[in-house]
Amino acid sequence: MAGPARAVRPRGAVRAAHPGGGRAVTGRDRERGSAAAELAVVTPLLLMFVLLMVLAGRVTSAHGAADEVAHAAARAASMERDAAGAEAAGNQMAASALASHGLRCADFSLALDHGGLQPGGAVTAALDCNVALGDLSLLNVPGTVTVRGESTVVIDTFRGTP
Repeated sequence: MAGPARAVRPRGAVRAAHPGGGRAVTGRDRERGSAAAELAVVTPLLLMFVLLMVLAGRVTSAHGAADEVAHAAARAASMERDAAGAEAAGNQMAASALASHGLRCADFSLALDHGGLQPGGAVTAALDCNVALGDLSLLNVPGTVTVRGESTVVIDTFRGTP
């Protein structure tokens, strides 16, 4: 003959023998709500990390845009026949290329080395652009970063001399 049948107590039922008179505290009950607390701590950190990655990507993109603007300015300057025209064309092209690339510089400087504009020579353009960091991210980071772009373009060897 088998022993007396044991009563199965439903989950969460009150135990009469518990000293506090309430239900027994299990390991699962002690961890109740811990996932929400961890999420509340980790979410702002992850969001900040993502925004910093966006800032790093935008700064890198600004460096690439500065290189493209310097190339456009050097190319425009290489088409001119005299140094004054080369300087004017390079500065004008740099200003319009900055606007078309969406790179908002607080101020920029363009240095051209045209080497006399001799056929077969080269024109080198160096662009320095101070970009506000608040424009580059959603973080509204104070300050500016200077991006520099450089490019060298060869002057056509078959064109006439200046």
